Amino acid sequence: MENEPKSTRRRGKVLEDAILTAAWEQLQQHGYLGMTMDDIAKAAHTNKNAIYRRWPTKLDVTTATLMTHVSLKDFYLPDTGHLRSDVVAFLSESIPLINAIGVKNIKEIARDRILNIQNVLAARAKQEPPKKGPTLQENIVVQYLKTILQRAFQRGELATDPKDFDGVILNLPVLLILSRLISESTYDRQTIEFFVDKVLLPVFKAQ
Repeated sequence: MENEPKSTRRRGKVLEDAILTAAWEQLQQHGYLGMTMDDIAKAAHTNKNAIYRRWPTKLDVTTATLMTHVSLKDFYLPDTGHLRSDVVAFLSESIPLINAIGVKNIKEIARDRILNIQNVLAARAKQEPPKKGPTLQENIVVQYLKTILQRAFQRGELATDPKDFDGVILNLPVLLILSRLISESTYDRQTIEFFVDKVLLPVFKAQ
């Protein structure tokens, strides 16, 4: 709808909520690859310009949609007193979220996100002199994992302070999860325990 009647024209949060709800419905019905900005605009009874003014790309509006419709309130920091059980419990919290969004959708969203990051880094590298620019924000997994590892260090389960861990080490859980999603393989409690026992704990303790 290119022009809404003045009496029914929506603005601000009301319009944004309608767009994000429509995007969530399109994601569920058609998947990330199948949905378009045209589809979202039509479902929200607005025009594409209203979407592009707020979210320049499909990735942007999808990210905003997930932040609105996929609750992170159930994420918590386990504190069982043991590193292994803390990491297993924490990573298991992602299973319902992955099921809600869909493995295939996450795979395609992650692909677009990686391409976006590559484009940003390439653009920065071409600047003369190169600008440092804003750093990439830590994801919630890294933020929570730092606390879990710090507690383990204080209990004596780790020999090295996690503050000295390389960023690659801290991002290992995310990389392992993505490896399963990209291959569209099963991601369940058994998978998590395998990752923790065979990869994460040995790496954390070897630092």
